Amino acid sequence: MSGDNPQVLLALEVWIATAWADGVITEAEEAGMKAVINIARLTDEERATALSWLTTKIELDDINVSQIAPDERKNIFAAAIGVVAMDEDVAAAETRFLERLQIALQIDDATAASIRKHAGV
Repeated sequence: MSGDNPQVLLALEVWIATAWADGVITEAEEAGMKAVINIARLTDEERATALSWLTTKIELDDINVSQIAPDERKNIFAAAIGVVAMDEDVAAAETRFLERLQIALQIDDATAASIRKHAGV
């Protein structure tokens, strides 16, 4: 991640891994992620990498979450909740993924509950 904004690529990686949490990326998830990738401030190489994650499954363990800036973690978590809700079907695997992501991002239970409540998930 040597581009101008590695935090953007990290965020995309988390969100795409979130989309993969139930084992498949739905048409709605793919379209949503492609839209975000296409408007994100990425180099051509980073954009190609992000697009490749839509066809090759990535998991939370593949991501160096510790490199995500502490002040960005709540926003990334909130957006990840939006990703699981994108196809209007929150699978048990997606819920477990969000629980693991919350721990990895060091977001306390009260904050996570508030974010989930506002997202309706």
